[in-house]
Amino acid sequence: MPPLFSDLTSRLWRNLTSIRLTVILLLVLALVATVGTVVPQGEPVARYLARFGPGMGGFLVRIGLHHIYRSPWFLLPVALLTLNLLACLFRGLPQALRRVARPLTWETAQSLPERGRFSLPPGSDPTPRVLKALRREVGRPRVASPNPNRIVFLVERGRFRPLGPYIIHLSLLLILVGGLVSLFCSVEGRLLLLEGESARSFVLSDRSERPLGFEVRLDDFTVRFYEQGIPAEFRSDLTFFQNGREVAKAACRVNYPVTFGGLTFYQSSYGTRLDGPLTLKVCQGQDCHVLKAPLRQVLTLPDGKAQLIPVRVASNLHGLGPAVQVAVKSGPGHPKVFWVSRNHPELADRAGTPFYQPGPRRVLLEDLPFKFYSVFQVRRDPGVWWVYSGFLLSLPGLCLAFLLPPQRWAVVLTQKPDGRWEGRLLGASPRARETFTAKTNRLLARLKQKL
Repeated sequence: MPPLFSDLTSRLWRNLTSIRLTVILLLVLALVATVGTVVPQGEPVARYLARFGPGMGGFLVRIGLHHIYRSPWFLLPVALLTLNLLACLFRGLPQALRRVARPLTWETAQSLPERGRFSLPPGSDPTPRVLKALRREVGRPRVASPNPNRIVFLVERGRFRPLGPYIIHLSLLLILVGGLVSLFCSVEGRLLLLEGESARSFVLSDRSERPLGFEVRLDDFTVRFYEQGIPAEFRSDLTFFQNGREVAKAACRVNYPVTFGGLTFYQSSYGTRLDGPLTLKVCQGQDCHVLKAPLRQVLTLPDGKAQLIPVRVASNLHGLGPAVQVAVKSGPGHPKVFWVSRNHPELADRAGTPFYQPGPRRVLLEDLPFKFYSVFQVRRDPGVWWVYSGFLLSLPGLCLAFLLPPQRWAVVLTQKPDGRWEGRLLGASPRARETFTAKTNRLLARLKQKL
């Protein structure tokens, strides 16, 4: 290999495996995410031109900032970060595996620095005492006997710590892969169902329809309100059919999605839709007339002196039950707009409320036939399990890297000709040295205690 090419390859490899490149790429991705937050994503071009002006709006669209997460501004740093993590794994993981595969032995323990000496009287077995002290202070030991006059106790903690950083690298790779799979392979849309209605497809964000691959039916929709009229909980009871055969039932609520056939249904919102014309009673004194009133259609009252328009309906207005908003116009001027409650007609005489009806007429709501409809967000995200796996894998990686520092101890007992046992405490820890020193001092003090 030519020297120049070899030098360039070596320099490229050093830069690709450097922590500096990782930090730079993370900063670039943070900047891209900031731009993606400030600039709305995925909207029609006309909205960018209206919001930012023809010059700036056109510039943002031309350089791809309106779809920044699908543009080279985002994908190139992600690709480089993936290469950076793979290169670090390729360079350091084999060495870490070799270190983990080498347990503490008597041969390697002899190179540990000495931390103290002690002696034990003759005529007794020192093994139980040393075992008890080690188990109490540093952990369960392994016992080795290099020769009849020597006993060695070995304790090793944090042996797998070298794998921690590389497990974190692998978890980040899984998260990146999951994010890219979600970006390019996920499907998201919207499904609106009336009570009793079934559907075989849902609507994507571009307003095209996509088959579900099965049939889903909204059997029942229930909503529970607080006293103030604010929804406390709403729930959709769903039935799923496969080839015309019922295969599953489920209840979908807010924060409790339902998954079937690889698609997840999230309870998004709800509403009401009229199931026929309203029935209104219009009274002036003792003279009353019952009218069938389609929504948003002008009705001329029987006396011919006024017109009435049902504007909109509510299933539970201010916690008072069903209501309809009507506009009544008699003569010149603006129409009078007010709400009519089905359950509380007495509110029509309360001035200062949305239900107050000025003038001699009183409009009563006799019947409001409506059905609830439920709106679902439908999503298929094959990358979510990659992301979940990455987060779960990062937990043992973080524990190994930061909570389990490598520590090694060896207690060497040598029997003297007079029967005494002379002991040496060896040990080392490249990290968390204060904690290691405290443990070692306690262990040495316990070993020196008199029987």
